[in-house]
Amino acid sequence: MTKPRRRTEAEYRLRVAPHVNERTQQPCTLVVLQTTKDFANFRYELAVDERLEGRTLHLKVLGLKAPQLDLPAAGPAEFRKEYSGLNGEYTIVVCGLDGSSIPVGVRITPRAVTLTEPPGAGIIAVDFPSRTRKRPG
Repeated sequence: MTKPRRRTEAEYRLRVAPHVNERTQQPCTLVVLQTTKDFANFRYELAVDERLEGRTLHLKVLGLKAPQLDLPAAGPAEFRKEYSGLNGEYTIVVCGLDGSSIPVGVRITPRAVTLTEPPGAGIIAVDFPSRTRKRPG
């Protein structure tokens, strides 16, 4: 019986950033989870079971979904969702296909997202742009 190998490279990239909803022009927090692997023929969607319980956001990766558009494009598989009303400290728990889970601590304000608890080694890399983009005009 062989032991599962420990991952040395991240499988997913988590990006959390302040955002403005294009339709309503209201501030929100954008959460994007991507594969670190790029796909040559299609931009797959990352199927994720997500739920927000109190101050914990659970993101469980279920697999890949075929893209909605028939046009070929290269790039990573991606899940993205806008959350309104997030403010303060949260834990984002990413659970990979193999069942391993990694918690990431963040502080969310309307203007910035900062890392409060790094994820350590494992399935995830994090990217937190520090400020919202200024609106033109």
